[in-house]
Amino acid sequence: MAIFKTLLPIYILCFTTLQAEEFRIAVSDLIVRDIQAPLEAYADEHEFTLEIESIGSLPALDKLRSDELDLAIVALPDDNRSPRGEFIVYPFAYDASLVVVKQSNPILEISMKELAGIFGSQQELSVNTWGDLGFSGLGSRNINALLGVSENSIILELFKHYVLQGTSFNSNVSIDKVENVEALVISNGSAIALMPRLPKKNGLKTLMISNDADSPAFGPTPNNIHHGDYPIRLPFCIAFNQRDKSKLVPLIRYLLEDEMASHLESNSLFSLSNNTRRNLVMELELE
Repeated sequence: MAIFKTLLPIYILCFTTLQAEEFRIAVSDLIVRDIQAPLEAYADEHEFTLEIESIGSLPALDKLRSDELDLAIVALPDDNRSPRGEFIVYPFAYDASLVVVKQSNPILEISMKELAGIFGSQQELSVNTWGDLGFSGLGSRNINALLGVSENSIILELFKHYVLQGTSFNSNVSIDKVENVEALVISNGSAIALMPRLPKKNGLKTLMISNDADSPAFGPTPNNIHHGDYPIRLPFCIAFNQRDKSKLVPLIRYLLEDEMASHLESNSLFSLSNNTRRNLVMELELE
């Protein structure tokens, strides 16, 4: 009870500050459509002004440096220089490319090199049959490679960057809407598909992916994606200046709440696990 009495004035102060503030934030143009509506609804509910700008991540960080923004939600690819030494940076969400096959297919995991051989155009890496992957039970059946696409999805760019190393897709790869591709994989045991979301239909499974043949493979769980064990992912992070932290606490707390996590997941993004979000909120408030 003593803890609640201690924390209550802090929460009241944070809420009062939030009502009186005007917040200038930038959101990566890759996900702004997915989170703008709940952010604006939250601002209306708590009667504060929220200016949301949709721009690229690098311009957003530049504006944060020049004090034109209070907070930015930016894409930070794993191979880019992190701004963590310059700003406070919290993880927020992830986009990921998933690999899906029919449930009855015996394959459970696949390497990045094998995926490049199936989907890529480089002849020296070419993988054409399930026998090439060591599945003798499927004989010499050709692999039917599919791409499932949805509006605003960046999975093709992610896959090209991390798996194909910037080269093009094989001309034999078929592209269709994600819901159509799910149906095609269910009806074809020789199919393998690149997808922007976890399968919604029964009879499908996602494959674990390894960086190479000698590394362990990991599936696309929130924790595996968050820790970078699942390799085909794009992190989105919350960045802000230390000097603005006290006034931003309520807004950042909302970004890490269950409501926002559910909204992200409904838009085919991966949120942080419950424990990770709660630990971040505790760190935010105790500091």
